[in-house]
Amino acid sequence: MVKQQHITHAQELRLQAVHCKQHNQSWSASKIGKHIGCNRMFVSRWLTRHQQTGDINDKPRSGRPQIADAAAENYILMAAQLPECTSAADIAAKTQQALGLKLSGSTVTRLLKRKGLQHLTAKVVPMLTVKQKLARVKFAKAALRRERCSWRRVMITDSKYFRLHAMGKPAGRWCTPATREVVARPKHSVAAHMYMGVAFHGATSLKFVTGTHKQVSKYTDPKSKRPYRGLAQQEYTDVLHDHFIPEGNKLFKNAGQWADKWQMQQDNAPAHKTPTNMAYIAANVPGGHFLAWPPNSPDLSPIENLWSWMDIKLHKLDKCKNIEELKERLEQVRQSIPPTLLHNMFDGMKARMERVIELNGDYIGK
Repeated sequence: MVKQQHITHAQELRLQAVHCKQHNQSWSASKIGKHIGCNRMFVSRWLTRHQQTGDINDKPRSGRPQIADAAAENYILMAAQLPECTSAADIAAKTQQALGLKLSGSTVTRLLKRKGLQHLTAKVVPMLTVKQKLARVKFAKAALRRERCSWRRVMITDSKYFRLHAMGKPAGRWCTPATREVVARPKHSVAAHMYMGVAFHGATSLKFVTGTHKQVSKYTDPKSKRPYRGLAQQEYTDVLHDHFIPEGNKLFKNAGQWADKWQMQQDNAPAHKTPTNMAYIAANVPGGHFLAWPPNSPDLSPIENLWSWMDIKLHKLDKCKNIEELKERLEQVRQSIPPTLLHNMFDGMKARMERVIELNGDYIGK
C-alpha cells in the first residue's frame, strides 16, 4: 500500500474508492463514484485491481518517468487557483520560480486535465442590487408559505426568441488552416418570437407574436402613428384571451386537477404587468395571478431550463430554410417535451426557493 504522505490526488481517490467499498459492501461503482467525485469506470477499474492484487499503485511504465511528483502536483493545483495564473504557461512559470522545476505549458495542461479541471471563462450572471435580493427572498418565502402542491397548480408563461441562424461562436474543430471550416452567416438573423405556457401537466401550443420575422403588429403606437415594433399591451391581452387562458383551462381540466383553482405566473415585462392585463388575469384565471415575480430573476424560473432544452433539440434537427420551417420545427420540439421533464421542473421549485433564501437572495444558477 502506498504511504499516506506520498500519495497523489489520483491515488487518494483510489484509496477512497477501496475504503468506501470495504465499509459499504452493497454500494455500486456508480454510487461510490458519486460519493467521491469520479466516474463509475474509474471506481470499477481500481476496485477490480485491488481485489486481484491488493495494490492501487500504477503499473511500471515504459516511457519517460513523470516529471512532477506529488508535491509539484499539489503546488500546480494551488497555483491554478491564483488570480495571476490564467494560463498553463503562467502556472509553469510560477512552479519553476517556487520549486525550481521546469515544466512546459502542455505538461501542466495534461496534469490539470487529469485532475478533472477545465479552462473555462467566468460565468456571467445578473448583477443583483440589495433591493432585488430582498425582493427575491420575499418572493421565495411567500411561495413556500403556500400549500405543499401549490406549484403543481401554476402555469408559468414566458416568451423567447429563436433564430433561424445560430448567432453564437461556431464550435471548434481540430484541423489544418487549409481544411478550416467556413461558416456563412447573415449580419442580422431572422427570428421567431413566441409565447408558451408550461405546467406540471403539460405545455400550451406556441403563440407567435410581434417580433417574429414579417409579423407586423395590428396595433398602432399613438405617438409615432406606426405599428408597435414590439409586443404591445393590447396584443398581450389578445394572447391572454385567445391563448393562455383557454389552453390553461383545457390543460388543467384534462389533468383532472385544479381546474377551478389553477393560477398563472408571468414575469415583469411592461406589457404583462399593466393594470389592464393584471385585472384581466384576476377576472378570468380561476386562481388569479400567483405572485409578483421579483425583478432580474430568470434563474428562479424553470421555463428558462426548458428554453435551453428546446434550443438544443432544435439544433439537432435539419437546418431550417425559412421562418415557416422554423415555426414548424419549434412546434415539433414542443410536442416532444417529456412529461418527466415538466414534473421535475415544478417539483424542484421548492428547492429553488429554499436555495435563494439560503443565499440571501443571491444568484442560484439554473
